[in-house]
Amino acid sequence: MKRMIQRACELSGLLDDNPDFILAVNFVDTRTICRLNRQFVGHEGPTDVISFNYGTDSSNDIDAELFICTDTAENAAKRLKRSFSDEVSLYIIHGILHISGEEDSTASERKRMRRLEQMVLSNLGRTFDSGEIFPERRK
Repeated sequence: MKRMIQRACELSGLLDDNPDFILAVNFVDTRTICRLNRQFVGHEGPTDVISFNYGTDSSNDIDAELFICTDTAENAAKRLKRSFSDEVSLYIIHGILHISGEEDSTASERKRMRRLEQMVLSNLGRTFDSGEIFPERRK
């Protein structure tokens, strides 16, 4: 998983200015993502991924952090008839793109974000099998 995330960071341009960039990825449940969403984003309810870019001059040991909601990924994967691993990979890429400075507030920004997500996913798919990195969940 670490190599796949590092490659996604490279493809997004995140490492261009700082090759020693440290990204933490947290996998959380619905309750936790709702709390983070309310506290830091000001939105109610669950979301797929929340990203925090602390900057390289922060006092943190890490430069940025992703919070991925695995419950949201599982529900979306079922609804969209995709694998859990593909959905989680998409959320990681989406969060990395946000940390890289991409936004998705407007229609044109969302279109650009989707295009960049697909470019990174396609490139990663030639090297990594997300099914081996994120095995399917069983309840």
